[in-house]
Amino acid sequence: MNIIYVHGNQSTGQSFNFIRSHLASHASIVLEYDSQNGFYRNHHDMLERIKHVEDIFFIGHSLGGIHALHLANALVDNVLGAVTLSTPYGGSKAAEMVQFLLPFNKVVQDIQPLSAPILEANAFPVAQPWVNIVTTAGHSPFMPAANDGVVTLESMRHRQDIRVIEVASNHYEVLLNYEAVRIIKYTIEEVESQAMQGIGMDSRSFSY
Repeated sequence: MNIIYVHGNQSTGQSFNFIRSHLASHASIVLEYDSQNGFYRNHHDMLERIKHVEDIFFIGHSLGGIHALHLANALVDNVLGAVTLSTPYGGSKAAEMVQFLLPFNKVVQDIQPLSAPILEANAFPVAQPWVNIVTTAGHSPFMPAANDGVVTLESMRHRQDIRVIEVASNHYEVLLNYEAVRIIKYTIEEVESQAMQGIGMDSRSFSY
């Protein structure tokens, strides 16, 4: 198994150092990108880097989870599963509100609910075990709906075919959370066990 990490907006691969320290026995690739380059340019660059990698398990944080879903759709035969953390599969309501004030900000345009990356991601079927950790702590006063300080709980729960597991953490501290590590390790163990037995799983048959 090759674990591929995809960080969130305005972050770097170093944000996964805590999680990676608990998964050190696994081969890993850390993908880096700059959100201001635009979603699709970043997608192309990341896809080129991993297009020949097999037995992929994605770990993505926030926007990195949207990238992971796009990459998994392009490499469906090579992907075993994924855990994403605080990923807004329904897009960002905050971005929707400010997109007209920041018309040249690429990430704002890319993550609002009606953007092409979000709409396309929601049209992709999830063929592998896929978990999204929903972070329930934290709050931004600029967002009227319940949120983790950055994205809404509703957006994190948007996909009916992605299993959600709640963790009492905010959007960023989840990357330093032992419960999140436990969920990731359990999911990897289940995927590896089923793969060794030659049993195919999808996101509906997978149970936490």
